[in-house]
Amino acid sequence: MRRQAPDRREGARVTCPEAVTRRGHLALLAAMAGAGALSAVPRARAAQAIAVQGAAGAEPAEPAPPERAAMAQIARDYMQKYTVPGLSVAIGHGGRIIYAEAFGVADRERPERLMPSHLFRIASVSKPITSVAIFSLIEQSRLNLGERVFGPGGVLGTDYGGPPFSPGVEQITIEHLLTHTCGGWGNDHDDPMFMNPGMNHAQLISWTLHTKPLEHPPGQKYSYSNFGFCVLGRVIEKVARQPYAAFVSAAVLRRCGIADMAIAGNTLAARRPGEVRYYGQDGENPYDMNVARMDSHGGGRPIS
Repeated sequence: MRRQAPDRREGARVTCPEAVTRRGHLALLAAMAGAGALSAVPRARAAQAIAVQGAAGAEPAEPAPPERAAMAQIARDYMQKYTVPGLSVAIGHGGRIIYAEAFGVADRERPERLMPSHLFRIASVSKPITSVAIFSLIEQSRLNLGERVFGPGGVLGTDYGGPPFSPGVEQITIEHLLTHTCGGWGNDHDDPMFMNPGMNHAQLISWTLHTKPLEHPPGQKYSYSNFGFCVLGRVIEKVARQPYAAFVSAAVLRRCGIADMAIAGNTLAARRPGEVRYYGQDGENPYDMNVARMDSHGGGRPIS
């Protein structure tokens, strides 16, 4: 699912009835998928039909007009609840897109109707793309899950400064970063990726390693970490010997037939042709983040 943040007009603050959350987005997509796939028949019959359809190799059916109407109403209700100017939804089944629709506007200032072809930042959907890139290197025997990341003998060695690190840092492995179990640098508070926006990757990683100690030994506690995936991006660059975006494009995206993705810009002026205009929620400014620095964890690789 692709969405646009709630509206905040220039000079005025819009307070949304409820905060937009990932769980809310997933609930929306589940509701729309349910309306499209299961509204016309009981669930048991729908599951049986899908199984038979798959066995026969038949093309999955697209939603019927009444189902599309129900899905559109769910989308409109969601937009009203969260004061969302526009959202785009696509549902795939059996290897092809069976539903793609856009609702609302791409830019309220113009205004411009939102279309399925408009580009959106994809935020943390960047993480599974980074994971695929890491595993492509593992498949090529250029990397392994148990390799340590920092310090002498690590993949990144002392590229971002040498010891002494805080306890546990030199025990962090590739697997710890992939599974958000490195022991710290979580996004619940003091997320390094939202600090020091003027720093580049190298400066931020060095600063974090030497000023933000781990909270737990690696491998013992889960803590969702944007910073951990930022580090994985640098691992990819070190092992592949090319920029993150270039390697991901060649090793992952092109193999999937994707040619219209790129790292997003930080500012409204840096918006790509066909990209939506973003709006903050409760005073947020979606253009005051260093989005390009978030390349491998949430770097807004626009997608149509």
